[in-house]
Amino acid sequence: MHVLVVGGGGTIGSTVAYTLATQHPSLEVTLADPKAERAEGHAIDLFHSRSHAAHAIGRPEFEASTLGDVSVVDPTSSPEPDPVEAADAIVVTASEPRSSDSLERGGRLSVLERNLEIASDLGEWFASADPTPTVVVANPSDRVTHRLWEASGWPRGSFLGYSLSETARIADEIARRVSAREPSNGDVSPADVYCPILGEHGEHIVPVFSRTTVDGRPVEFAESERVEILDYVRSVPYDVIEMRDNGDSSRWVTGRGISLIVSRLLEGGTDPDADPVCLATPLDGEYGLKGVTLSVPVVLDGDGVAEIVEWDLSTDERERLERAAESIRESLGHR
Repeated sequence: MHVLVVGGGGTIGSTVAYTLATQHPSLEVTLADPKAERAEGHAIDLFHSRSHAAHAIGRPEFEASTLGDVSVVDPTSSPEPDPVEAADAIVVTASEPRSSDSLERGGRLSVLERNLEIASDLGEWFASADPTPTVVVANPSDRVTHRLWEASGWPRGSFLGYSLSETARIADEIARRVSAREPSNGDVSPADVYCPILGEHGEHIVPVFSRTTVDGRPVEFAESERVEILDYVRSVPYDVIEMRDNGDSSRWVTGRGISLIVSRLLEGGTDPDADPVCLATPLDGEYGLKGVTLSVPVVLDGDGVAEIVEWDLSTDERERLERAAESIRESLGHR
C-alpha cells in the first residue's frame, strides 16, 4: 500500500507521515514537496525510525523484511512515475506559510486565498490520474477541499476534509464537565463521550448535542454550558499555539486523527456496525444543501465516501448548519 503526503516537508505533513510510517511499517510513503531537501531530511529520519527493527527492543514492533520505502518527489517537476497514480490514498497538507494573523482565533481564513490557489494547482495535477481517496488538511479545510474537488474533476466522494480534532477536543471538555457534575460516579474518560460535530472547520462548528451521550447515556447541557463548551473548542487550538511559544500547531491531535482516517481507507472502509464519522465532503442536496463542502456524517469505503448519512437534527442544529454553509459559500464567492 502506498500513501502520498502532499506538503510532506511541512510540520503537519511530516507528523502525518511519521504517524503512518510507524503504525504501518510496510506502508510505502511518498513526501511531495517543492522544498525537496527539507522533505528528504524528514524521509531519512522516518526510515531510520523504522530501522529500530535492527535491535532487540525494536524487533517486536517491526518486521525487517517488510519495511516500506519512504521517498520524496518535487511536485513542480512533473515527476515520473506519477506518484498520484501510484497512491492508494492521498493526504493534502500543502499550505501557505502561517502568518501572525493565522495564530489567533479565526486565523484559518488568513491563508484562504493562497491555499485556494494551491488547491487549484493540485487539482490540475490530480486530474490526469484515476480518482484516489484524498484527505485534505490544509486550512481552511472545507474550502480547500471544495476547490480541490472542483479542479480535479474527480467524484465528490473521493474527498474528505479533515475535522476530527474538534470531536476529540469536545470529548475532553464534556468528560471534564460531567466528571465535575457527577463526582460520585468517578472520572469520565473522553473515550466514553460521543458528541459528533458537523459544519465548518472553524467558528461555525455544529456540535450535535441532541445525539450526545456519555457511556451510552444521553446527557443534557444548559444553553449557557453549550456556549462555554463551544467557546472552549473554538479557542483551545490557539491556546496551544500560544503555549508552545513558537507558532507550532496542535499537530499531534491532527496527525493522529488523519492517520486513523487513512488507515480506515486502506482497510477498505468502515465496519458496517460502526457509527458514521463526521468529515467534510461536497454536498449535492443532502441536508437541503448544494454547492458547498461541510462536515457531515459519512460512511467510508476504500474509495472515500460510500454514503452520506442524513440525521434528524434539532431546529437549532439545522439553522447552525445552514449558517456554516452560508459562511463557506461567501468566502468562496458562491451564492
